[in-house]
Amino acid sequence: MYSISEMKELRTRNHWRIRELKRISYIIGINLNAQTKCKRWWRIINILFIIASCIALYPHWLMIKQAEGDIPLIAETSTTALQTTTGLIKMAYMLFTQHRFHKLLRKAETHELLQGIEIFQTDMPIKTSLKKEINSIMEINWKQARGQLLFTLGTCVCIMSNYFFYAFFKNLYNHLKGTPNYVYILPFTGYPMFLHKEMASPYYAMDMFFGACSLLVAGMSAISFQGCFLVLCKHSCGLVQVLCLLLKRSTSTLVPKPQRVEYLRYCIVQHQRTLEFISEVNELFRHICLSQFLHSLAIYGFVLFEMNFGLESNKITFIRMLMYLCAATTGDCMHYVNGQFLANELEKVPLACYNCEWYHETDAFKKTLRMIIMRSNKKFCFQISWFTVMSLATLMGIFKASGSYFVLLRDIDET
Repeated sequence: MYSISEMKELRTRNHWRIRELKRISYIIGINLNAQTKCKRWWRIINILFIIASCIALYPHWLMIKQAEGDIPLIAETSTTALQTTTGLIKMAYMLFTQHRFHKLLRKAETHELLQGIEIFQTDMPIKTSLKKEINSIMEINWKQARGQLLFTLGTCVCIMSNYFFYAFFKNLYNHLKGTPNYVYILPFTGYPMFLHKEMASPYYAMDMFFGACSLLVAGMSAISFQGCFLVLCKHSCGLVQVLCLLLKRSTSTLVPKPQRVEYLRYCIVQHQRTLEFISEVNELFRHICLSQFLHSLAIYGFVLFEMNFGLESNKITFIRMLMYLCAATTGDCMHYVNGQFLANELEKVPLACYNCEWYHETDAFKKTLRMIIMRSNKKFCFQISWFTVMSLATLMGIFKASGSYFVLLRDIDET
């Protein structure tokens, strides 16, 4: 389908569109680029971040012990602890499976499945028009993926900057002012491990370092993990849309009538390849998405409770939780909305078969078309382990459950 120069240009363009994803992953020790012996040693960075973030969970525990029944403080501490834990799980998973992420991303970047379409190896006149339409479909999906990726990156960077710089400058102000009995705050909510050392070096720096590591892991691992899913899911949507296009054009005048059955057979092969690619993506994310699902169930209730508390007594907390809610909602929508969109696209395959002018074709053509329709009738959704599926219904269920948790927390705080 593509010449050597077109392939080089395509890969360069797609690599540029997800360069932020690869750079962020590289920062936390996850290499999504070509696997070389030298870059495999970069995993040490990943392991060091995991160790530092595990240490940073201890201040969360200390803060919960110091809270003494302060529900808003416990809620905020639990929120950041859950975010750190979820980030650790994702980083540990990607540490051992980054070669699988690299393999699938490489297929997406190079349009490997489109490159292998046999129709473009024949002499059918439809090749030129098909190529233009396919390029247009994939261009739209890659632009959508880039837009969502940048928006998610922006929301995550905003909340991470809020946490870190608020803690840093407030500590600096109180240190310079000499505030008596001041308990310095950490980038992620927690009670300082070295408070008895006050702000003496290197103890204050160590507390801030471990807190910053947990903050970085919580934010960057979310972008890296969810960004990979986004790119692969949008590419899968593009592949299904291309398949529907091929089926609709099966009765075009540019496809010679004696070759239309052969054309459909090539569509069947492409259908099978597309389903195999989607299945690979599903298997890669299937079980690890359970941690994201459980995290979302708990986190929204805490965040809504904190927003309610901040609106009444602390506007800074309200603004921070609003930013946190935007980042969390954006990340979840990348999973559930795009997963639902792919399921909807797959449901259009039988319709694409029916919409071609099959009634003027031979019995062999109709029989092959029925075969495609029968294979397409099986409903697909990305799975969340054996628990549930990625769909808008699941996302609405999470929001509904979170609302119930919020009411429960508010009632507990008022008693």
